[in-house]
Amino acid sequence: MSKIIVQSSLADKVYDLLKRQILSGEIKGGMTIPEEQLAQEFGVSRTPIREAIRKLSEYGLVVLKPRTHAMVYKVDEKEAKDIAKVRIALEQLAVETLTTRSIEDHVDILSRLSAECQYYLGIGNRAELFVRDSLFHLELVKCTGNKALYTLYERLDSRVQLLRIAQNRSDKELAEKIHQHGLLVQYLRNGEKQLCLDLIAAHISHQS
Repeated sequence: MSKIIVQSSLADKVYDLLKRQILSGEIKGGMTIPEEQLAQEFGVSRTPIREAIRKLSEYGLVVLKPRTHAMVYKVDEKEAKDIAKVRIALEQLAVETLTTRSIEDHVDILSRLSAECQYYLGIGNRAELFVRDSLFHLELVKCTGNKALYTLYERLDSRVQLLRIAQNRSDKELAEKIHQHGLLVQYLRNGEKQLCLDLIAAHISHQS
């Protein structure tokens, strides 16, 4: 196995580790990524560490400070409100453009993701809960078959994930949000688009 392949594999492992730590809240918004410490833990040079950090930056979880350090992106109060407004607009646009066929093709996946959110909340695994939560909303937009809309929403998703962590909602509040996923699926099955639109606005605006 070549040195390049080994370093690439190590970079992927570091990327996965850091992503889990950020999405679980272990490494919080505003914190510096400890390059030297990670290099020592993995017994490698800083090259694969920096490659992993670069990928996290492209994903939107990390901000690179040239020639100094990298830090986890921190969502401020104004940006949280802006994100909520954009999410509502994009998800409502998605619902408005859904066809009966597209709903039928995706509703079972949405139902499964909603159930998985409930499962991970039940066992106290917030990192996986937030991943499934994101996948649920991404799938809702994906239903449209509109690649431009999906790309816009996907680029916003990393900020949404960081916002969920920063808010540190109680289990009771999270349970209510997950319950609303189930209602959205029910409304989609029944073709009740207006109820979907109203619920999306309530579901997202309460997270800002």
